[in-house]
Amino acid sequence: MAGGVTTMINKNFILKYFGSDTPKKISYLVAAVSGFALSVCSCTILPLFTSLYKRGAGIGPATTFLFSGPAINVLAVFYSAAVFGWDIGFLRAFYAVTLSILIGLSMEGLFGSHDSERKKSTVGRNDDSLSNRPGYQTAIFFLIQLFMLITITASPKFAPFLNIPVYGGILTKHVVTALLLIILVVIVKKWFKPEEIKAWLMESYTLIKIIFPLLIIGVSIAGLMSAFIPPHYISEYVGGNSILSNFVASLIGALMYFATLTEVPIVKTLMNLGMGVGPAMALLLAGPSLSIATLLTVLRVLGKTKALVYFGLVVLLSTIAGYITGIILG
Repeated sequence: MAGGVTTMINKNFILKYFGSDTPKKISYLVAAVSGFALSVCSCTILPLFTSLYKRGAGIGPATTFLFSGPAINVLAVFYSAAVFGWDIGFLRAFYAVTLSILIGLSMEGLFGSHDSERKKSTVGRNDDSLSNRPGYQTAIFFLIQLFMLITITASPKFAPFLNIPVYGGILTKHVVTALLLIILVVIVKKWFKPEEIKAWLMESYTLIKIIFPLLIIGVSIAGLMSAFIPPHYISEYVGGNSILSNFVASLIGALMYFATLTEVPIVKTLMNLGMGVGPAMALLLAGPSLSIATLLTVLRVLGKTKALVYFGLVVLLSTIAGYITGIILG
């Protein structure tokens, strides 16, 4: 699905809505959710953010996109739901959107006037074409894959009817996913050009090459942490649901670098060692959106003051979101 988004949708269709002439209710909403549509990861968010800002995007929508992009990534959302359950997966996506808008509005409120001249001197691109095929075909293409993702990751608690044994270890969700895959193959062969199919498969293969090794590394790190970190350290500093434990988790996440999706197995291991669900959420929110590398890049693009304020907002709001999550799910 991520490969299809990259090849089948013109990114300029979404990126053009970040401009300063776009109403806030549109620009912030698009900025908050376009990470899902663009399938950006923690590696690609920085150049996209930089290009957006330099082309004239307001500092509010730009920083909204910077925070939300990695966390709302379609892969991150469904992987989190598959590992932690749909309650945490849903809350992570909800917080990513909500907190990103709050961060963007705060940044615009503090620094929006500083950008007025910069916005006037920049010109955004206006290419709004999606594809030369009917829109309903593109929509069906993605909806089938979305249903496949929801079906195959459905837990017995979320959808017991999809987890009924059919034969041996084969469940109803496996049968439904296989049928959806057959339908997908049929419509792709009927509606898409050979060069489009090739580009889609090549992009998907590229994502596999990027993500799978990183996931292996992440799982390996998680295994080492499980073997060598005494559980009482985790319980002491990020256990329970205090403001301090959520702040520590947010700060650690903000300073560490998490490659795409590797935060999921690492956080899962920490939870097994005693990390509370609140600090886990704080780490899931701050981790993908910030790192030393991100901070250094933002320093160069926005300047010292704006970058440090952005850093502080991410840590603060992730701490609050983690604390609320601990109350709800603790």
